[in-house]
Amino acid sequence: MAGSWTLLAFVVIFVGYSLWLGEKFLVVQNRMFDIHSIVPILLLALAAVATLLAGKFDLSISGMATLSAFLTIGLASKQGLPMGMVLVIVLVVGILGGLLNALLVVGLGINTFIATLGTSGLFLGASAVYSGGTQVAPDSTDTPLPTWFSNFGSFTGKPPTALVVVVVLVGGVLAAVAVLRARPARFSARAWRPLALSLGGVILLGLLGVLVFTPWLSDLSWATTALLLVATALWVVVDKTVFGRELRATGANPEAAKLAGVHTARTTVVAYALTGLLSAMAGVVAAASLGAAQPALGVPLLLPAFAAAFLSTVLFSRGHFNVWGAVVGGVFLQWVSQGLVNGGLAFTWNDVVNGFVLVLAVSISSLMTRSSSSTGH
Repeated sequence: MAGSWTLLAFVVIFVGYSLWLGEKFLVVQNRMFDIHSIVPILLLALAAVATLLAGKFDLSISGMATLSAFLTIGLASKQGLPMGMVLVIVLVVGILGGLLNALLVVGLGINTFIATLGTSGLFLGASAVYSGGTQVAPDSTDTPLPTWFSNFGSFTGKPPTALVVVVVLVGGVLAAVAVLRARPARFSARAWRPLALSLGGVILLGLLGVLVFTPWLSDLSWATTALLLVATALWVVVDKTVFGRELRATGANPEAAKLAGVHTARTTVVAYALTGLLSAMAGVVAAASLGAAQPALGVPLLLPAFAAAFLSTVLFSRGHFNVWGAVVGGVFLQWVSQGLVNGGLAFTWNDVVNGFVLVLAVSISSLMTRSSSSTGH
């Protein structure tokens, strides 16, 4: 129920913005640019969700994103390595960073906050040493970044419309399937099925309407399309595989999961490796968007990423972290912030909004968990 109210609250806010700001808020291209601009944040939100599902935190995601951005630009432009090789190296570094966190938390039993706060400093320090504490960007004597890489990070770089249509339709089918299977506890299977089929049909019809009647698909960038593909893959892993069930069991009650035969330590290690991989992806996208790497590039992304991750517990869920809740929550947060900026509020209030939403989401999620425990569900 709380998830429905949260979604309704956002809808009311956006309707209010539409009436208040008119065309300043309703321009489709501007809203799509908002999504494109926060793809690194949304990838970090997914990275946070991966470990939060295991009952752990990873505060090093912004540090790894920063290091990954520096390695991407530096290895490609300064060392002249092929971009394909650079991407493989950077993603492997991300996985190794996640495994380092797993060694500290799982292997040595260090508190997850202390361990990942320390490795965040390590990753940021490594990026500062590599760059000499300054911005790294290609100059006239360096190897230029590949055109395809720059296009990937640019809002003007668009994938073929056919690919976008396929991605959107596949996403719609998966959303319809998710609705069909997400039966609320108060509904019997027989009572829920016709309602779920109706909701799934509405989703698919809505998507078809979007495909036919609105221009937003033409404003879907390469980076946004890649985000949708990554989110879909992560959703399948988390919600549709044995590993995903073991991950949720580990986060919900590790002792009970052990008794049920779940290898909780191994599951947590994989979760940290996955978080490192997604954090590295965020750094790559940020590097492609900026065409450069800046000191502490990822640090301002940490708060909105965790705000989106925790907002997922009150979107499309009854107090549980979920992939699409994090993506939609991050987009909604960006639109709320942009609406306030369009209305005349200084952009410096963005962190206030993100912090408030983070505290509110955690509070609501905690209340939902207590209510669920007290009622025996």
